[in-house]
Parts: sequence; structure tokens; C-alpha cells
Amino acid sequence: MNDVRDDRAAPEQFVRDLLQQLRQSDVVYFPIRHHSPACARHIDRWIRQHQPASVLIEGPESFNAFINALAHPECQFPVAMYTNYVDMQHRLSPSREQARFAAYYPLCDYSPELIALRTGLETGARVRFTDLEFAEKILHSQGLRPGRPTAPTPAARVDSLTEDPHLAYSTYTAELARRLGCRDFNELWDHLFESGPIDESTDRFIDRLATFCAMSRLTASPHQLQADGTLAREDCMAAAIDDERQLNQRDKRSGPVLVVTGGFHTVALPSLLGRKCARPALPELRPGETGSWLIPYSFDRLDALAGYSSGMPSPAFYDRLWRAASTSPDETDAHRFQAICDLVLDVGRLARQRNLPSNVSTPDAIAAVQMVEHLARLRGHACPQREDVLDGLRGCLIKGAMEPEGDMLMSAVEQLLAGDRVGQVPPGTNVPPIVDDFRKLAQRYKLPTETIHTRELQLDLYRKHQSREISRLLHQLNSLGITFAQFVAGPDFQRGVDLERMIEIWQVRWTPSTEAGLIEAAVYGSSIAEAADHRLREQIMELSAHPGEHSTSDAVELLISSCCMGLHSLGSQLLTVLRQVISADPQLPSLAGGLTQLVLLHESREPLEASRLSGLPSLITACFQRACQLTRDAGRCPDNVVDEWLAALAPLRELMTIPLTAADATSSLDNSQKPSLDPDLWHQALQHILSQPPDKTHSIMAGAAAGILFSAGQLSQQDLIKLVQGHLEGTHPSGADACGMLRGLLTMSRDVAWNVPEILSAMNDLLSRWDETAFLQVLPDLRLAFADLTPQETYRVAESVASLHVAAHADELMRINVPENEVQTGIELSHRVRESLMRDKLIGKDTPSQ
Repeated sequence: MNDVRDDRAAPEQFVRDLLQQLRQSDVVYFPIRHHSPACARHIDRWIRQHQPASVLIEGPESFNAFINALAHPECQFPVAMYTNYVDMQHRLSPSREQARFAAYYPLCDYSPELIALRTGLETGARVRFTDLEFAEKILHSQGLRPGRPTAPTPAARVDSLTEDPHLAYSTYTAELARRLGCRDFNELWDHLFESGPIDESTDRFIDRLATFCAMSRLTASPHQLQADGTLAREDCMAAAIDDERQLNQRDKRSGPVLVVTGGFHTVALPSLLGRKCARPALPELRPGETGSWLIPYSFDRLDALAGYSSGMPSPAFYDRLWRAASTSPDETDAHRFQAICDLVLDVGRLARQRNLPSNVSTPDAIAAVQMVEHLARLRGHACPQREDVLDGLRGCLIKGAMEPEGDMLMSAVEQLLAGDRVGQVPPGTNVPPIVDDFRKLAQRYKLPTETIHTRELQLDLYRKHQSREISRLLHQLNSLGITFAQFVAGPDFQRGVDLERMIEIWQVRWTPSTEAGLIEAAVYGSSIAEAADHRLREQIMELSAHPGEHSTSDAVELLISSCCMGLHSLGSQLLTVLRQVISADPQLPSLAGGLTQLVLLHESREPLEASRLSGLPSLITACFQRACQLTRDAGRCPDNVVDEWLAALAPLRELMTIPLTAADATSSLDNSQKPSLDPDLWHQALQHILSQPPDKTHSIMAGAAAGILFSAGQLSQQDLIKLVQGHLEGTHPSGADACGMLRGLLTMSRDVAWNVPEILSAMNDLLSRWDETAFLQVLPDLRLAFADLTPQETYRVAESVASLHVAAHADELMRINVPENEVQTGIELSHRVRESLMRDKLIGKDTPSQ
């Protein structure tokens, strides 16, 4: 059994013992960091010099099936070994839904594991992966013990098999980075290991790296290592090493066993080998519970800055250095430095291509190269590293402010350093059943699978059943995140746009990432329909587990999506969860948006076959009632969300004018099949807003409620005038409140501006009592109140205002031929005259300006 050392008080002796055990006559341990060019370079050198009999690489044993494919000359990197586990026996989750897990093992040209594999095969070594299977790792990390089941979420969890958080986030590495002045673990790693001279001794490199990893191991928690399955994995590796050593002895193969693992594991393996560790025993897995495949990968997914937890940042940068070092016949750093110079020149070309504000001239590029070189020397780097390059570019190429010019340039630099390369697996690589299912469907519907050219599809959802089937397939693919189809135009039922159109237009295109996406979706099922169904079930369970954390509009969008995919069988389950989300949603904008989407779904029954959702009418009624409940308190909404709440009232008002039909067109007279949108309930909620004291009600919401009630005939003109005048002529009228009342009123009933002249008259009287300072303070709010009027409506309001100032037409008050400078001169003169009259006590401060 793997135990963690307790003698943490003597790290020097621990490291000394470890270094002696790394190189034995029959076993040699090589610590690595995944995707490290320096580790890859030294592994290649060591294998060629020592000709090991066997090379054991950290990774699930089932990955041995990919060794020939990885060594195939047509395998273009990056690629990834993808594996999944579906808990069909419910060992981990008591839920009816099976817990699903997936993981990647990415490889690029400079991955140490790939170099060990390829160089090992080239020199005649027996190459094998040695680690727990992914399913076994999951069972151990979930704490599987007899009588101790756990209950993880059924949602699919995606991991990286090369993740090594114990090394990157140990207290030792954090403190070492602080003392050395490094900004993060990546800069620390580059400073210690990537920046060394290309001709550094491999034995010295191994010792330095092993020491670094040993110190990190000493700060690790034994309980954490037990809980996350690290100890079980190391037991498996140790057992495999012992088996391989005995196999070499039996076959009389010369040369040691080379063990290539993450440095954190390397520290523990030598001491385990003498203990005769046995491979951990676990329950047998059923056929179909787990599977592994080789898929294309890409630099953008390999980039640690894009979220890949075990990667190194900027993979294209390290790829440049790797290729430069690989072409160096004399093992000097000249080729790597030339790669850095070429990179700086590429930055300049990219800046010119994109017309960035930070224009990079040839002298700028020369200065940047010199700066990068000097920074590397200052920091003791034999070759400039990533942070040297970034610091040099920031210092020499950004001539203005960092925001936004500098950010634009550095964003382009990061994209250049990340790269956009996409790998390709060799032909004939095994694929899961879901890929075959897609190919059969593509053949049936004549969709492209052999060409990368884009094809346009026009699908008649209303008249052609096959078009509807193809549309559902494309929606299912999009729900699984498979890059194949892009919706271009047509009725968008999820957003409620262009619903009058009858034809959906899609662009479809087969790419290598399409097959990779299909393989990744295999964790959900063996066919497209099954995978989409399980993915939807997963989303439903996420909603039901935390209904208060999701908005109604997002949940309704999921319901519409299920109809677009043709997965109506989950409709009743989703409707039940939607009721929970609606009852817990405290936001009127979300409810209003969700209600509008539900009504659109109800009225768009034919293409979506929404009539199969028997509970839809009652759900619409429940959502409407909840919206009315929140409308009652809309007058007390916070100032920072008043615009959203004001906008939410408009769709609710519009719904009162839509004659909803029955769920089944043939039974349109059956009121039990119709949603119940009670206008009295809606009007009572609005009346409640107006019944509240003005000082406790947001004036914008009060104006909106008055406008809706007036337009619906629930508020007389006299009552409307009285209400508005009450807000405008209070004891201490606020300009912002007055403009807010007017804004809310005009937003919901703009015709009152010219049909109810008393309102404009009251506003005119209020404005005439304000001095110029007060007027300028409320001018933005006043403009906003009239902002939604069309030019013609604005002119009608101007006509009404002109009549209040003894002008026959608004044109008589307009002076469009006066130059701006004369207007400004007149304003300044008015200020001076007013100040002179005030000094002479001829007018007071409260005297209105004329």
C-alpha cells in the first residue's frame, strides 16, 4: 500500500535518498512536466544514449491500443486520447440518471510522453502506458469503498488526464516563486527549467527537476492524495514497473526500464517498488461503461490560458522553440534565438495586417528584439522565455496608453503565441458508434461528410416532413456542441424572431473537428438522438437541483430547444421543473421574457409540434400569474434595474391583446385547452402600483402603469390628468421624478402627449418655474422621456407646445438659420445681464429666466 512519508522535518535526507534511487541498474525514473519542451528534449537524448529495454509512460493501460497510431507518419499533432466512463451500475449516484465522466490526454509534437513513445519505438524498446483506467481513477477519486457510496451530480464531468495540481499549486512552489520574483508557476517553471542551455547535462536536469518535485511532494496532504486517487494510481504504476522488470529478466532483454511520469509521481515510485505493491482491485466494468478513442485536437484547446488545467500557456511559442532546437545540429541556442527574432517580426506583420493603432516599424522590431535579449540575460536565461518576450514587446511596441491600444496589440500577440494549428489522426482510426450513426443519417439526408466545402440547406418546416427531421438533427448536433451546422436565417423560435418565415436556412460543413466533437459526445450515447436526449436530461436535472439559480427565460429557451430537437418525450418532466423555476424567479424581466416565449411556443404549434406538450397552457397561466404578482411590487424596484423592469411591462401589455387559441386547433372552442391570461388580474396589479404613496413608488413605473391602464380604458382621462398633475405639482416636486413620470407614461401610451393637452400644459407650467440651473439638471431625463417618439410624433408634440406659447405653428419657434457661435454668444450675454441685475437687487435668485 502506498504511504506518504512522515519525515517531513528532514527534506535534505529525503531528497538525497531519492536521487540515489532514480537511476538503478534495471529501472530509471524520469520526472517530467506535461507538454514541457525541455523534458522532451532530455528524454529524447537519454533514450538514444542508453537504449532502454522498456519505456513505461503515465497513462491508462487501454491507451496501448493507440501506440501504433501515435507513431504513424500521417498522425499530425496535436491530437488527444479521449476516454469516458458512464456509471451504468449506479456505483456513484443513486439518481436514475447515470453519472457521466470524460477526460482528455492531449499530445503535441513537444510532449515528453510522445517523444518517449516515438523514440522508444525507434530504438527498439517495448513501449507501454501504465496507470489506472479512467473509470478506475474516477471510482477511487469518488471515494468508492464498500458501504460508502457517494452521490455526485449526474452532469458529465470533463477532466484532463495529465492534470497535476499538486505540483503547480503546492505551498513550496508558491513560496519559491515569490522569493525568485516570478509572477506565477508558469514563469517559475520557465525560469528554472526551460531557460537552461540546450547542452545542459540530462542527469543534472533530472536531479534538479526531481528535487523540485520532491519538495513539492513534502508539502502535500496525505489525506488529499488518498481522496483524489493519487495513491491508488501510484500503486498501479509501481505494480506495472515490477511486472515489466520481471518480464525483461525472463526475456533476457538488455537495458533498463525507463519510467516516464509526472514529477510528482516520480518522487513516490522508487520507494514503492520494493514493497511489491499490487494493482488495486475494483469491481468489473460492464461492456459499454467505458471507451477510448483518438481524436484531433487544437492549440487553442491546449493553451493553459484558455482553461486547459495541465497545459503550458502559449503552445505555438513553445512549438517554435522546440522546432528550432530540433533543427540545431550542434546543440547551440542560436536557432532558438533566431526563432524569437522571427516571432517579433511576425508580431509586426500581424499588427500591420490588422491595422492596429500600435504600428510596429522596423526600428521598433529591432528595439524589441534587443530588449528581449537583454531581459533574458538579466534574468540568467540562456534563451529568451515567454515572459521575456512579452515584457520586451510591451516595453518597446506600446507607445500610447495601455488601454485600449496596448491591450489590442497584446491580445494579438497572445493569439500569435497560442497558435491555431489543428491536428489530424491517421486514416482508419477506430471511432465510437455515434460517428457511424451520424454518417448513416448524413447519407440518408444527403449531408456532406467527405468534403470541407460549405453547403447551404433550405428546409421547409411546414410542408416537408423530411425537412423537419433534418432541422431536428441539426439542432441536436448544436446542442451537443458539435461544429457542423450553423443557423443562418428563418423562423427563430428560441428568440421569437422572423416567425413569419417558413424556410430555415442552414450552412453545413464537415471538418476534422466535427468528428472530434462526435467522439466527445459519445459519453452521452451511441447515437445522435440518444446523446441529445441524455444531454437534455442532464440540463433538466441541473435546473431541478437549483431552480432558484436559473431565470425563467433561460429555462423556457431549453423547453423550446427540446421541441426544436424533437425530444417531446421529456416535455412533461421539463414542464414540471419549469413550474419550480417560475415560482422561484424574483425578476419580472425574466418572467416577462419567458412568458412571451411560452406564448410563441403555444402559437407556433405546427413546426414544433407543441401540441404534444399537454401541460403548456396551464404553465402559461402560472407564469402569467407570477408575473402579475411581481408587477404589484414593480413600483419599488431598485433604480439600477428600472429600465429593465419598464421594458418588461411592454410584452405583458401586448399579451393582453393576443387572442390565444386552444392547444389543439380542432378543439378551439374548448376553453380548458386555452391559457388563462386574466386581464382583471393584470389591471389590479397595475392599480396597486398607483395606490402606493408617491414618495414610495418609482415615478417611472407609476407613469407606465398609468399609461397602460389609460390605453386599456381602465383609467379615465380626468383621473389620468389628476394623477399626473399630482406628481408634477407636489409640495416639493423633483425634476427627476416629474420627468420619470412623463417617461413611463409616454413609453406605454405615447398618444397622450397630443391627445391629452392638459398633461403638456402641466409640464410647461412646471418648467416655467425652474431656473436655468434646475432645467439643465433635468434636461437629460427630459430628453429621455421623449426619446422613443418618432420624428412625426415629436413634431405633433412640438405643435402642442407651440400653442402654449402663442405660436400658431412649431415652425414659428424654430430658428435653424442662426449660427452656433451666435447662439453661444447670446447665452453668455444673458448670463451677464442676469448677474448684473442680481447684483443691483433688481431681481432675485428665484426669478425665472426670460
